[in-house]
Formats: sequence, C-alpha cells, structure tokens
Amino acid sequence: MHAVRTCIVATVATVTVASLSARRMDAQSTRGGPLLWVDLGGARVQQPLSAERSAASMGGGIWQRFGALGIGGDAAMTFADDSAAAAQWVLRTSLAPSWLRWSRTDVDVSATTIGLVMPGHNGNRSFHARQLVQLGPIGLHGGGGGGRTSRMALNSKGHAYVGGLTADVGGLRAGVSLQRSYTNDFQLMEASKIFLSHQAMRYALRDVTGDVSWRSSRLLLAGSIGRRKGLQETRGTARSYLVSAGWQFTSSVMMFAQVGEQMADVVRGVPQARYAGGAIRWTPRLGRTSTSLATSSAVPELRGPEVLLTRGEQGGTIELRINAANDAVVEVMSSISAWAVTRVSRQGEAFVYRLTLPSGSHRIAVRINGGAWRAPLGLASVEDDFGTGAGLVVVP
Repeated sequence: MHAVRTCIVATVATVTVASLSARRMDAQSTRGGPLLWVDLGGARVQQPLSAERSAASMGGGIWQRFGALGIGGDAAMTFADDSAAAAQWVLRTSLAPSWLRWSRTDVDVSATTIGLVMPGHNGNRSFHARQLVQLGPIGLHGGGGGGRTSRMALNSKGHAYVGGLTADVGGLRAGVSLQRSYTNDFQLMEASKIFLSHQAMRYALRDVTGDVSWRSSRLLLAGSIGRRKGLQETRGTARSYLVSAGWQFTSSVMMFAQVGEQMADVVRGVPQARYAGGAIRWTPRLGRTSTSLATSSAVPELRGPEVLLTRGEQGGTIELRINAANDAVVEVMSSISAWAVTRVSRQGEAFVYRLTLPSGSHRIAVRINGGAWRAPLGLASVEDDFGTGAGLVVVP
C-alpha cells in the first residue's frame, strides 16, 4: 500500500515541480502554432509512518489556443525504486475572451492510475473548475472540484471549494486562499492523523494557505505555508509548506527544484507526504510558429490600438501610445533593453514611447500603475515561465 501511494505522490509532486506556472502556458501559445514541452524529474518522498523512497518521472504536454479558447493536455509516468509505477493525464481548457481581458475560466479533468494502463483498477478521476478576475494588480479567484478514488477494496469520493486573492507589485506576488473540503476516505485521513470524534458520513476540513513568489527575467523563487483544521465531527490538524526555485537557462530550457510537505488532497486522493525533487523542462521551438509570427508581423507597417511599427532598411521603429489617466504611472520594458524598466512620459492625450528595433524577434511589455505586465494591444501575446506577459514582434 505504501509503495503504491509513494508512486502517486511522486507523480503529482514531480509534475508539480516542472509546472510551477502551469497556467502560464496559455499565454505562451501564440496564434502561430501549438506549445509543446517535455519534462524529466525525480523526487524523494516520505509518507507518515513509512520509509523514504525515490521515484523518477517523465512526461510532456501540448497546448493550443483557438481564439478565446485554449485546449491542451499533458501526461506523466512515474517509476519508484520498489518497481511500482503510476501514470497521470490531464485535459486542460481555458476560456479568455479578448473583450474580457480581466476574466479567465479554467477547467481541468485528470486521471491517475496505478500501473501504466488507463483506466486501471486503482487510481483517481477528478475535475476542477476555476474563475479568475484580474483587477489591475489584484486578482480574485474562486472554484471547486470533485473526485473519486479507488484504492484496493476502498472506493471513496471527495470535493472541495476554494476562493482567494493575489496581489502583484513589480516582480513580487503574494496571495492567500481559503478552502473547504469534504471526503469519506478514512484511509487518507487517518494516515494524516485526522479522525472523527464520533460516527459520521464524512470528514469536513478547512485549509488556509498563504504564498509569496518573486521573479526576474531568469529566476523564480516561491514559498507557501498552509494549515488544515478539522470541522464539525472531524478532529485533528495538518500543515503544509513549500520552498521552490526555478532558473531559465535558455529560452527553451528551465530547471526547477522544490522541497516541502503537502497535505492530503481529498479530490485527487493523494496522501500527506514530505518530498524533495527537481525537474527540467524543455520547450522546443516549432518552425511553423516562428514562420507564422514573422509573416503576421513582418509587414511594412503594423498598426494596432496601441502600436505603430514602421520598417526601415536596418530594422524598424515601434511607437507605443497608451491611453491612461493623467496621473497614471506607465512603464515599459523590452528584451532589447535587457528588461530594464522605463517610465513613459505623457505627450498630449496619451503616453508615448518609441524604440528602435534591429532585425529579429523582440518582446515588449507594458504596465499601468504597477499592475501586471501585458502585451501592448496589437501585438501577439506571449508569456514566459515566470508569468511575465509581453507582446511579440518580428522585424525581418
């Protein structure tokens, strides 16, 4: 039983290491083609009252945006040092209409199984839906999910509701979330030292989690801490913590490292465990993506709501015109200036910024009053693994 659980924990933990910003792939997928990635990683896992074990994981995924709708999937396989194996797949969708720039709706459906054949006799099936609203530097989110777990002779189910907020200040992000969850999985709960004071149909739990992260153009640092408390007939407490780091070696290779302790997940049927792991992600560049973007941007003159690009013999000149309140603080950064932040001055009715670009591919980002970085309207939107939004322009 412990070997089986270790493999499931390692599957989830190792994939999480390589997906610290999983939803950021939505913006990375441009109109030119799909985004692909391959992950390799490993972890040391220890559950309560069991020996520490090692596991290796490999997986990959694909993401493609069709207008306002993004669709993708990823899969992973994990092999533990006791010859146990597990597999996981996830189907992801994201709806972000261009006329609702402040809104995004995510829905995930996932399955985990013991062994490498789906559906398998033991494992979990779950779904999760989340609504995000971004109001300048403040983000609000709420959602819920449910799942069913088969473990040996036990069939159980659980569901959860969660809400929270985040705040962005430059490269710093902080957030807090509150979750209520319910399950009848007594094996999962008793392994976490959570019990019922008397006979009841289910366990009731409340989780409070706080997290903070900081990012630069290449480095990501993140940490979180959480506490769980039993409600109603449920007695006991649990905790979680996480310290992680990511480093962008090249535009297509990133490495992650992570150490922490997770609370039992009643939706996915994953037990409480301490773990330490690392992973490397390779995101290959597709030739048709570059070609499509170059074709759409490499024109004698590119006009957009906030962009005017004119071409010359040695490159091009881009002019940004940002409409904002008179007392607003408008800032711009770009890859050509090594992502140095420049404050934009107001000229007439708009904030105007001009930049000379040599031939090649460039990224430009703008933000207002310390909000989230975004692409200037009129450029294809992309986003790196640290969540920094930018607009992509190709000068032939």
